[in-house]
Amino acid sequence: MKRGWFGPKRWGWGASPATAEGWAVIGVFILAMGATGYLVDEPVWRWAVMLVEIALLLVVIARTYDKNARTGV
Repeated sequence: MKRGWFGPKRWGWGASPATAEGWAVIGVFILAMGATGYLVDEPVWRWAVMLVEIALLLVVIARTYDKNARTGV
């Protein structure tokens, strides 16, 4: 992973995808969350898996964030 996949939003708060890789990470995250919601029946395990997925997304954002990256809107 290299820096620049995510950068600051022009307006608002938080990180925004700055490259195709960043958008791919967001797409994989959405698919993983949907698959978890569909495949895991037990609510406690569903939330546990989803929290792990959220934590992994935050790690990827933190490791690839570049404050000088050019993002869209």
